[in-house]
Amino acid sequence: MEKININLTEIEIKDLDGFIIQVPDLPQKIGNMLFLNAETIELDGIARILHKGETAEVTKEEIKQVIETLNISPRCYKVFAHLQIIQYFTDKLKSE
Repeated sequence: MEKININLTEIEIKDLDGFIIQVPDLPQKIGNMLFLNAETIELDGIARILHKGETAEVTKEEIKQVIETLNISPRCYKVFAHLQIIQYFTDKLKSE
């Protein structure tokens, strides 16, 4: 099964003018959110890796699970950031 590398430190959150907004604790926030809402051992493991700011090797199905979890979980960031985070994972699904 093909694995895809994901790393939350690669995500760039931009404002309407295209300027990058620094979100230094983004990997920790998203990793913790995934951890708290994980329904599988696999997602629990992915959350732990991402929380540390490291690269996780995941399948397409696991990326879909991450997207689903992020969409149903309470957000710890603004809507404009959420859309860009989801786009990062969607792009990973298409590019690999």
